[in-house]
Order: sequence, then C-alpha cells, then structure tokens
Amino acid sequence: MKMVCANPECVAELKYLRGGRLFLMERQPVIARDGAMTSAPRRSAGMRRYFWLCEDCAKVYSIQRWTDAGIELGVKRPAARVELMETKNSKAWAVPGLVG
Repeated sequence: MKMVCANPECVAELKYLRGGRLFLMERQPVIARDGAMTSAPRRSAGMRRYFWLCEDCAKVYSIQRWTDAGIELGVKRPAARVELMETKNSKAWAVPGLVG
C-alpha cells in the first residue's frame, strides 16, 4: 500500500518515517448547521486511521480533524518564544519552569 501526504495539494510519497509527521486520527461526526449530527458517533477500530504529512507540509500545517467529508488541515501557529533570564547563581541563564 502506498502512503502519500495528507495535504491534497502535495504529491510527496512516504518512503522513510524519519521525515514528516504521522497522525493517528479518530473520525468525528459531521455536525450540520442546524446542530444535528449527519453521522452517528460510533467507537470502533475502523474509525481510527493514520495520516502522514510530509516534512515540508508538517512545517506549515497540522491535521485538525477527520470527518466523513475528509481531513481538515490547519495552519500551525508559530511557537512561543521563551525569554532567557539572568540569574544570580553561576548559571547565566534559566528557562521558566525548568529545574536543573
């Protein structure tokens, strides 16, 4: 079985797991505009599937959800930067919340 990038605009083919990102997704029901579910939420092993984003697409996108209509990609937010702080001890830096 051939696995390709989950981004429909990309044609990259999975050859090695060292590049890109693998997602285990559970199919979610599609909710209509009136609030009614169009598919019943059943829990079974058939409702889970792996999706892969190639290395280039994984830098920009993340898989948000999987429904009967397909997968929904979302643009990744930039990572929050942590400012380094000066300390009085022998270390010249510290990261908030990091011990050691």
